[in-house]
Amino acid sequence: MKDQRIKVRAAGLALAALIATGCATSNYSSGTDFNSASVARIQKGYTTEADLVRMFGQPYMKSPISATDEKWIYTYAEGSAKASYNLITSTVKTSGYQKTLDVLLSSGVVVNYTFTQGATPAAVGTSY
Repeated sequence: MKDQRIKVRAAGLALAALIATGCATSNYSSGTDFNSASVARIQKGYTTEADLVRMFGQPYMKSPISATDEKWIYTYAEGSAKASYNLITSTVKTSGYQKTLDVLLSSGVVVNYTFTQGATPAAVGTSY
């Protein structure tokens, strides 16, 4: 009888551990994709707001800096995230790609810009 109770408890603990473990995967994208190859066509002092809109569309964000200066941001990210958890730890692993074009305009003309692209950060984990 005692052996039977131990087996039932062990089976119950195994089932509880199985239920308390899980995972989920999600695909994501944010921003609007834009043509990275067109970045090389930007010329400081010559490219205008209208040129930027023709090359990349409307920016993700516009921020006024002064009466004549404005910052435009084009950004896009895509990838997937996989979350897994159990009784002791949880982990989120991401894979994907991100790119950002940051443009400074003065009186409607590009005066400076930066372009970055690369992989998204890989993983975040916590233990309890």
